[in-house]
Amino acid sequence: MRFNALKKINFSKLTKISDTPHSISLGFAIGVFMAFNPFIGFHIILALFFSWLLGANYFSSVLGTFIGTPITYPLMWIFSILVGGIFFNIGIVNFSDFEKVSFYSWEFFDLIKPFFWAFIVGSTILGFISGFLSYFLTKKIIIFYRKTKSKRKQKLNNE
Repeated sequence: MRFNALKKINFSKLTKISDTPHSISLGFAIGVFMAFNPFIGFHIILALFFSWLLGANYFSSVLGTFIGTPITYPLMWIFSILVGGIFFNIGIVNFSDFEKVSFYSWEFFDLIKPFFWAFIVGSTILGFISGFLSYFLTKKIIIFYRKTKSKRKQKLNNE
């Protein structure tokens, strides 16, 4: 199945959740925020916990975590380290060292030890910005989708 088809399936599921646009959007934003978290394997658990805590939709929070993929994680991590590096003196990051190891190996984690706090702070900042933007975008899309669907139903009922 193609990547575009997967995006359409997830978006289709997101717009058809029977909950308020706020709850769905908040859940999705929480999932997006958690996708930036550098602790792989805990994204869904943390998204579900914070969705429960804030009263957001669980399913949409899980869908939001899927923003993080093996393709997007390396970019998210590099930008997180760079943004966090603004607040911490991490020196010059030699990205050529990262070319020699897999992003999904223990050697990678050894390489990022000097950048750990920069990584945490950067991923929190980028996750917050992404989650914040995704909340409003998702809410607008869901409201638009529901209005369009309602108008179509009314039109069919009037005919």
